[in-house]
Formats: sequence, C-alpha cells, structure tokens
Amino acid sequence: MEIPIFSKLNNREPKEKDNFREKILRHRLVLFYRAVIVIAIILCVIFAVYITNKTKIYTGYDVLSDEDRTDADDAVYLAYNNGCALKYSQDGAEAFDGSNNPIWNITFEMQKPQVATCGPFAALGDFKGTKIFVVSASGESGEIETKLPLSSFCVSAQGVVAVVLEDDNETKINLYSYKGELLAEMKCTMTKSGYPVDVSLSDDGMKLAVAYMRIEDGKLKSSVAFYNFDEVGQNEIDNYVSGYDYVDTVIPKVKFINSDTAFAIGDNRLVIYKGSQKPVSIFDTMLTDEVRSVFYGNKTVGLVYRDATGGGQYRIDVYDEEGGEPKLSQNFDMEYTEIVLKDNRVLIYNETGCEMYLLDGTKKFSTTFEEPMTLVSVGDALTKMTLVNRETVQLVKLN
Repeated sequence: MEIPIFSKLNNREPKEKDNFREKILRHRLVLFYRAVIVIAIILCVIFAVYITNKTKIYTGYDVLSDEDRTDADDAVYLAYNNGCALKYSQDGAEAFDGSNNPIWNITFEMQKPQVATCGPFAALGDFKGTKIFVVSASGESGEIETKLPLSSFCVSAQGVVAVVLEDDNETKINLYSYKGELLAEMKCTMTKSGYPVDVSLSDDGMKLAVAYMRIEDGKLKSSVAFYNFDEVGQNEIDNYVSGYDYVDTVIPKVKFINSDTAFAIGDNRLVIYKGSQKPVSIFDTMLTDEVRSVFYGNKTVGLVYRDATGGGQYRIDVYDEEGGEPKLSQNFDMEYTEIVLKDNRVLIYNETGCEMYLLDGTKKFSTTFEEPMTLVSVGDALTKMTLVNRETVQLVKLN
C-alpha cells in the first residue's frame, strides 16, 4: 500500500525538528564551555597577579616627578589629606601635593604655632593665642576668635574645632564651626571633672572625647568622658553620654579614629571605645611594657615598645577597632622618625630610608633614600609615595 506524500512529510518533520534542537543545544553548550574557559583563564590571571603582588617585595623606587622647593630651616612638615603634605612655620603654612602643586597657602605671625588635621581640614593656632585659622583642601576657610588664650585644639573631618581655653579659675572647652560660630561651650574645674589634658572630635564632629586628670583622695585619677552634640546628647546634662575613671593610671592621649571608635592610651593600659551615640569601653588591656610611641589609622591603633626578646630593637603591636589580640606584632631595628598606619600598611621611616609591612606580617618594602627626606606621605595607592625635604618634593613609584 502506498503511503500518501503528506504522511511522509509529516513523519519527517519531527525528526528535522529534533535535529535542529540538537544543533541549537550543541551550539549553546559550545558557547557555554568557551565562556567557562575564558572566565577560568581570567580568574587564573587575576590570581597569578594577586599572588605576584602579594609576595613581591619592593626594594627601590622610580621618581615620577621631582620639583624644587626652598623652605626655611624652622619649617615643620606633616602628612596631609591622603598623600599630600603640609608645611608650617612661624610665618605661615601651605599644603601641596606630590608634584608640588599648591593646595592652599596662608600667612600669619605665631610664636608657637600648633596644627591639627583631620581629612581635608587643617586648623592652625598659636599657643596662648586667641585666633585659629581653619582651611580645607577644597578651598573653604575661616577664622575663629577666642576671648581666652588657647591651650590646645583639634579639628574634625567636617571642620568642627574643639578648643581648650585657659581661664584664671577654670578651663573651658568650646566648639566652633570653621567659620567661627560658637556651637557649644563647657566648663571644667579641678574639683568636678579635672584638667583636660587631651581632646578629640569624631570624624562627623558630633562627639567629643576628653581625657581629664585630677588628684582625688591623694591619688592620681584619669577619666575619659564622651559628649554628644547631636539629638541624643541634647537630652543629657551638659551633653555628657558616657565616661570611665582610671585610678593610678595616667592617660595623656585620647583619640577618635573614625566617627564611632576612639581609643585612650595610658602609662599602663590601652582602652578602645565604640558607639555611634554613646561610646562604651569594648576593650581594656593592661600593658606590661613601656610604650615608646603611638600611631593610628582610621580603623587601627599601633603601639611601639622597646623589644626585650632579642628579635629586634623595637616591637610594633597593631590592634583593629574591635580590640582583642594584635593583628600584627612585628619586630624591627630601624631608628624611626615616624610610623604611619594606612589601611593595611605600616610604614616606618627616618631621613635615610623606610620599611613597609602589611598587617599579615609580610614585609613589602625596604629601601634607602637617594637623599635625606623629612616626610613620607602615602595615599590610597600601595606603590606610590610623596617624599619631601626642604629642597625637593618627589612623587615616587615603588619598584
């Protein structure tokens, strides 16, 4: 019996459709496998670059730019605003970047100039003077006039300035905007709170930490107090939100390292405080070795001791903002001028050279400068630095 033509076509059509679907599926699988192979190659390259960069130790540097300067012998240099530099003397101050491009410049006459920086803002005032200049890297500037002679001051990343003022019978702590507007004022007496030996503002300018010292019952007592000038603090007496007393401990230093975290360092203890509104003590450890110096980043605090184990002349312990065991405990021998904490980097330097360690203990950089340097300023880039002395400014790249 002969099969009709249309029946033959109908029988062939499903087979052709199945073959077409198989071809599409095979094509898609080929594209998928190609994509997987490409992604795998890219990941391997990224991993290889990561391992290479992680294990590479830089031993020198290339000078990207070299600009001449002429600065007075009494000029003092500070790292400023993420890789830039600030220079000040009795006659004025200026900020400049790694290519010696000016950021700002002001003139003044001061006998004992003091400088405080935080982020883009810098505050400059004369010890026992009554005027503070405040300037930002963006060009904002202002002046603060105080009726009483100033003892010390600090500035926040928002341009708020806290000033310790000396009076005959009491000490005042005033807060000002960078434009000179009085935002708040506090009175300190030896019988009530003690003498404010250090003050620090949170990055947002809303919280103030004060380290006080006083004699009570014949014993030396240090206190750390926190004040909140936001809505929460307005409901508290004198904006006081939390505080801690420490007997037989001298605490000369208190410092906010960001908007929510502060630390206090004493002659025998390190304390870390945390809180967006009312900071509380989250870490308190007694120190058995004498602290030689303190340095900090925006999430870390480091202590330097003389090493007694023979592993090196000095030892660095770096704690993160949560406290606990040190994230890094590192011995080194360099007689240092300054130690800088930037992200996960610890930079140790003096006039003739520098070393860099990562917080995992990896030694990343060690070199001798081609000429003596006064300041090393680092930014976000791992391999770039600004080297400054009284005659040159060099932007360099590690190699």
